[in-house]
Amino acid sequence: MSTIEPIVYIVDDDPAFRESLSILILAIGYRSKTYGSADEFLKAFDQTKPGCIILDVRMPRISGLALQEKLIAFPQCPPIIILTGHGEVSTALRALKQGAIDFLQKTFSEFDLRDAVERAIALDTTRREEHANRQELLTRLAQLTTPERQVLNLVLAGYPNKRIASSLDVSQRAVEDRRSRVMQKLNVFTLPDLVRLAVDAGLKIDK
Repeated sequence: MSTIEPIVYIVDDDPAFRESLSILILAIGYRSKTYGSADEFLKAFDQTKPGCIILDVRMPRISGLALQEKLIAFPQCPPIIILTGHGEVSTALRALKQGAIDFLQKTFSEFDLRDAVERAIALDTTRREEHANRQELLTRLAQLTTPERQVLNLVLAGYPNKRIASSLDVSQRAVEDRRSRVMQKLNVFTLPDLVRLAVDAGLKIDK
C-alpha cells in the first residue's frame, strides 16, 4: 500500500473556481493541486502518484472528455470525477461510459463533493493495491523456466499429469518434478491456490 498522501488534482480553466474548489478540498481533509488546462496537467501528470482527478468538461483546445480519453490509457490512472454545467447530462453519461466514477454539476454541495472524493480516493487505494499485487505475482511467474511454464499452462487448462507428459513428450516423473518446482516458485500449495494466483495475475494460458 502506498504511504504517499493522496492528492486531488483539479483541472479547470476558471481561476476563481479552481481556487474556491481547492479551498473546499482542503476543508474536507485533502491536499490539492490545480491546473488551468489539459496541456498543463498532462505535462505534470504522474500516474504513480495516488489520488483522484476532478476534471471540467468545457475547456479550450483539449476538452475534459478528450483529456479523459488520454488519461484512461494509463494503467494506473487515478479515478476521474467530471464537472459539468447545467443541462450537460448527456456529456456526463458519456464520461461515465468512458470510465469516470462520478460527475458533479458545478452547483454541487460540500456533501456531494466529499462523498465523490472519498469514494474516488478509496477506489484508487484499492486499485493500486491490486496493481502492486499483480506485479508481485508476475515477478514470481517470471522465475519459471520455459518447461515449467508449459506444465503450468497445461495444468491450468485442466490436463492431468499423464496427458501433460504425452503432450510434451516427456516422462510423467518429469512432469511431476516440474509441477513441484512451479508450486515452490509461486509459493502455492494446492491447485485452487494456483488457479487463484493465475486469475489474480491476469495470466493468459498458451495452449
